[in-house]
Amino acid sequence: MAVCCKCKGVVKLRSINALGKTYHPHHFTCSDCDRPIESSTFNVVKNEPVCTACYDKKHASRCFACGTSILQRGVVAVGRKWHEKCFRCVSCGKSLVSSTFFEVNGYLFCKSDYRESFSSRCAGCAEPIAKNAVVALNTKWHANCFKCNRCSQPITGESFKIEGSRPVCAKCTK
Repeated sequence: MAVCCKCKGVVKLRSINALGKTYHPHHFTCSDCDRPIESSTFNVVKNEPVCTACYDKKHASRCFACGTSILQRGVVAVGRKWHEKCFRCVSCGKSLVSSTFFEVNGYLFCKSDYRESFSSRCAGCAEPIAKNAVVALNTKWHANCFKCNRCSQPITGESFKIEGSRPVCAKCTK
């Protein structure tokens, strides 16, 4: 004969077996609200049964983006928890799950939007500079944008002069 773990009485007819224990059906209750758990779906907190409503209210992780409970798979990133569907670039909305992303003041950006918003800009074309830059005239340039203002040839490793805040190659200044 089975014994109910709550009342220690013998369970004669129907029993519920959960978490390695046996219960009378009316004694299989939520450890938070003490209501009977009538669904086959319940959660476990500290090895005790908790109904779905109490779990959602008191125990479930909350999504940083939308504030609702995370009851399925979630993402943990930058010290916060997110629904997979909410883990997106703030600029373009692209999913960041399994992607490179950047966080700025709590906002998440995909790689391209981060570069667009926060990278240094080339003094020649005004586009973001992703990697190596030529630093000249107190500004940054893409290597192929650092050109002579007169002949438009790239200035590479040679000396140059400044003409109206623009570079001019040594050949054009002779």
